[in-house]
Amino acid sequence: MISISIIIPTKNRVNNLKKVLKTLNDNTLQPKQVEVVFYVDGDDTNTIDFIKSGDINEHLGKIPGTAIVNKNKLKLADTYNYAFKKCKGDIIMYSADDVHFKTKNWDVLINEEFNRYSDKVCLVFGPDGMQPNGTLATHGFLSRRAIEQLGYVHPIGMGYNYSDNWLTYIYRHLGRLCYAPVYFEHCHWGAGKAEYDETYKTGSDGPHDDSIDLWGGSLNQRNKDIDKLKQILSPGPTGNSSKENIKAIYNLDAD
Repeated sequence: MISISIIIPTKNRVNNLKKVLKTLNDNTLQPKQVEVVFYVDGDDTNTIDFIKSGDINEHLGKIPGTAIVNKNKLKLADTYNYAFKKCKGDIIMYSADDVHFKTKNWDVLINEEFNRYSDKVCLVFGPDGMQPNGTLATHGFLSRRAIEQLGYVHPIGMGYNYSDNWLTYIYRHLGRLCYAPVYFEHCHWGAGKAEYDETYKTGSDGPHDDSIDLWGGSLNQRNKDIDKLKQILSPGPTGNSSKENIKAIYNLDAD
């Protein structure tokens, strides 16, 4: 039974995928309960060949994987929404092809955080090595129940750089933004951890005025989405998790 689905949109980064999958295999306690769903553009022949040849299976190891190849160009947010249709898990991670899984048994810690809430409505995230700890859920975990209630993993039509702000806002105001001691290292070129490739140039560093406009005019919609989630909340822990209460929850150091 799949518990956690990890969505990874990728573009011409076969070597990145190999590194990501190594960290995933090294640190997942229950690999058969985790799956990876790759979203691939139809013109990305390098990644398609890597998948079709079967080479990817060596790197997936015991972790099930599914690839979705789409000939139509989508906004980044909509690649997550599209890939969600193939996800089997009750917990969905919106990840990336430059995010490494660095914490041993991360999957157990994530499940434990969701188990704090009977309604499973929360956004769980950890440090990424770039953003100040506990501030922005750049790559996080959502419940299937919450996604289906809102109708999206990421806000429909959003390009780069603001989906995480959108989701962080919603779950912080809902009191269900959960910061866990699970390190998902964002190996971004801006942190000196990757080469500045064409995917960065045309993606996160490309023009995204449409996303800025969508974010800037979205306050009413975000507040409506908060109200939608309130409709399915059950009594449970209140307030947002932070590094101050992590030690109490997990009996671990916060840093």
